[in-house]
Amino acid sequence: MANTVTILADSKGFARPRAVGDEYVVDAVIDITSYTSNGEEVLATAFGLSTINCVVVTGISVDTLTGGYEARMIAPEVLSGATNGGKYHAQTDRFQIHAKEASNTDNIGEIRVRVWGLI
Repeated sequence: MANTVTILADSKGFARPRAVGDEYVVDAVIDITSYTSNGEEVLATAFGLSTINCVVVTGISVDTLTGGYEARMIAPEVLSGATNGGKYHAQTDRFQIHAKEASNTDNIGEIRVRVWGLI
């Protein structure tokens, strides 16, 4: 597993989590230089957060697209069942990126994300 997370600066030039209501939001680029075959795991701490509540892909680099990688995001796992359905799983300190066509150690490029969570 080899990836680098770069937190992007906001319009005021601050590159850190910023408050939005009761959560914090971070815009970042994840550069995956050596893909892990079971999915690339990214920790909340890479974004300056302790937990992750939501992850949205906001962009995929040309390198990723021209490499033929079909990247998709798996956000924090949610529980199932009538009682707990939809609640976040206890392990919300990480998420995984899966690239269907990638094999182990492939450089699949950059993926831009917006991450919501708590610090």
